[in-house]
Amino acid sequence: GKTGAYATGADILEELAALGHDLPRIVLDWRQLAKLKSTYADALVGEIHAETGRVHTSYGMAIAQTGRLSSNDPNLQNIPVRTEEGRKIRQAFIADKGNKLVSLDYSQIELRIVAHVANIGPLIEAFQDGKDIHALTASQVFGVPIDGMDPMLRRRAKAINFGIIYGISAFGLANNLGISRAEAAAYIDAYFEKYPGIRGYMDETVAFARQHGYVTTLFGRRIHLAGIADKNPASRGFAERQAINAPIQGAAADIIKRAMVRVPPALTENKLPATMLLQVHDELLFEVPEAAVEETIAVVRDVMESAAAPVVNLAVPLVADAGIGDNWDEAH
Repeated sequence: GKTGAYATGADILEELAALGHDLPRIVLDWRQLAKLKSTYADALVGEIHAETGRVHTSYGMAIAQTGRLSSNDPNLQNIPVRTEEGRKIRQAFIADKGNKLVSLDYSQIELRIVAHVANIGPLIEAFQDGKDIHALTASQVFGVPIDGMDPMLRRRAKAINFGIIYGISAFGLANNLGISRAEAAAYIDAYFEKYPGIRGYMDETVAFARQHGYVTTLFGRRIHLAGIADKNPASRGFAERQAINAPIQGAAADIIKRAMVRVPPALTENKLPATMLLQVHDELLFEVPEAAVEETIAVVRDVMESAAAPVVNLAVPLVADAGIGDNWDEAH
């Protein structure tokens, strides 16, 4: 577990619960439910607009450093999705009579951008062939065949794939996976050995950021990093991890915004009565009359999957997955 000065009350309760003590688990569960109740269940009811009977968020265009949209009053981008209790909050967002909620979200867009930007042959090939990227990484890092692979190994590879693009350390990965730091360090070394382009991308990007004080996305948008020349190593390290991730997350933000601008004209052109309701980073949510659902998905998917063009010609395909439901949880 976590030791030293940084262990918080919640960490200690987690450790005690993991050791099989009942009371800490009950306290943690209660805290989670209390937070869900106050932050969402109670607060969102107060946000319902008197005239429309709906909840309306405000989007910030220039708040998040990487260029992602931010949402406030209320924040609808942080409605929980990871736990069953959290997902119940999403079930409260329902489609109007005769309509469905339709969600389209980019599948693994950041990993696809990494494959393109760092020019990683095996990853590009896997995305082009529609292969399971986490299984492929597990096979590369752990030296096991993809067929009949232990799902646990795939889960580990998934944590490494996503961790690497956020500049995760052996310490962070060890914590994530509940393994020793030495084992995590060995995985990270093996990963860089199999995908040498990644290390090259990281080193070049950090060097560029140090020299210029900013990084750029694939679309040429600059993201300024104030802390990259900081005297304090911790602040500098944080800025270096930002330098590695910002062009990736920033390009994903550029792509979905390009899609959002093109969606309404495409719906109009195809005489589709769908309404774009929300953007949650890699996901667009629509309300669509039942009869128009399939055609709307086809039109929006086409816009989303071609949104990088003509400015950027990606070496990998973009893929948008669709979900349909009477509420936001079912659609997601």
